[in-house]
Amino acid sequence: MKNLICVLLALFATATANAKILVISDIDDTLKVSHILSKAGSTTSAFDDDSKFVGMAEIFQDLRYAYNDIEFHYVSLAPKFLMREQHEDFLEENDFPITGLHMNPGIKQDPDLKQKVIRQLLSEKNPELVIYFGDNGQFDTVVYDQMTKEFPQIPALSYIREAYSSYGESKNPTRQGQIGFVTSVEVVLDLISRNILTKSSYLPIQEIVYKRLMKDDDDETFGKMVFPGWQDCRDFKWIWDVKNPPEKLLVIKSLILQRCQ
Repeated sequence: MKNLICVLLALFATATANAKILVISDIDDTLKVSHILSKAGSTTSAFDDDSKFVGMAEIFQDLRYAYNDIEFHYVSLAPKFLMREQHEDFLEENDFPITGLHMNPGIKQDPDLKQKVIRQLLSEKNPELVIYFGDNGQFDTVVYDQMTKEFPQIPALSYIREAYSSYGESKNPTRQGQIGFVTSVEVVLDLISRNILTKSSYLPIQEIVYKRLMKDDDDETFGKMVFPGWQDCRDFKWIWDVKNPPEKLLVIKSLILQRCQ
């Protein structure tokens, strides 16, 4: 009987260790407006919990409600001793679901931290799908591409915010197979097109982005926003063919293409 209990406990532990979907996300310039490639911008934004890209938290919440077996892991190269509390506050205050926050443990930045963390998560969790969120400012495009190739048996989607441009500051632009985006509207459209989210997720995101776009003055620096004044999205390409698109989507698309030309 004792042996049977041990076997059942082991099986239960294995089952609970696995996640059907893993969401792995960067924070700075992906969810939080940071301007990480600018010393002045990144210093100013370090302790700012209010400046965020609108709609992203709502998409993460929709994913959480849609799936029982889903985990949300945030991986940041920022030093843990300096930025852990700030990152935790940002995620919690803006209603991002959190399973784990993984950060640089020492003062010296480990450039391979993200690979190490993701490699361990994928090996331990063995998910049916991993959804990456990052930006094209530092290493996300390279890391996600590497992890997708290392774990070809695990289906993966990589959403990359076009925060910078290869014509400007970006040294690691969005790679082939990765999905570039500039607002949460493109992300929700893509997730719906792949049957990961239902159509009911779309209109709330559209309203959030549309209302914010109507208020933005193209020089946004702090607070909730769609486009920071410094964003350079000239690499972005619209790839979504929506039949009978709502009028507000046409306005959003037009403003995106105008802003990113």
